Amino acid sequence: MAKSKILPVPYFTQSTETNCQGTVLKMMASYLDALAGASGAGGNSATAIKDSVNSGKGPSKLKNAHANFKWWLEQNYPNLVFEYTSTKLDFEAIDKVVYHINRGYPVLMAVNHELVEGHIVLVTGYENYQENACSNDFRFVVHDPYGEFDPVLNSKLYGKHRFDKGSCLAGGGEMGPGNSNRLPVSSLSRQRAGDPYKGTFYLLGATGKK
Repeated sequence: MAKSKILPVPYFTQSTETNCQGTVLKMMASYLDALAGASGAGGNSATAIKDSVNSGKGPSKLKNAHANFKWWLEQNYPNLVFEYTSTKLDFEAIDKVVYHINRGYPVLMAVNHELVEGHIVLVTGYENYQENACSNDFRFVVHDPYGEFDPVLNSKLYGKHRFDKGSCLAGGGEMGPGNSNRLPVSSLSRQRAGDPYKGTFYLLGATGKK
């Protein structure tokens, strides 16, 4: 029997062309704050989060390093265990993301495609998942702070149009074209031609409490 699960993660639109990582971490933190009544890190601006990630205090000196995303989450949510993994196998990526979602945690994923060399999105759920079976109807539910950016969506509602249909809500989130996009698993790997890591999935999510 096919299963679906979508987490109530707030959506935010990135305020600049280069702040996908800070915005996705803000979405993730806002959800974790509501879930556990935790640090309140989700109340920070996406810019402040990006600056903290790149402050030089994390384990990597590289700008926007995935290791520093994990470090930032661990600093703000010390009661949770975070896992960073990579794979080139579609079925492993699907099972890993479904595992995190089933435990109640969204998954940060690093992607690229013909329109961008690097981008960060947040998987908040899945639809029509069948264990040990392939389904043409299977989709991940994805918050993309840049709008309907993935090429498979065949949309122009991204970039300068990422604020189209958007308005702030009293609940603290926003509406926008990147809210809850439905994407196939292939869209969550690195896809850009010439990328030596093409076909690789990079995932960061919580596994539970310590």
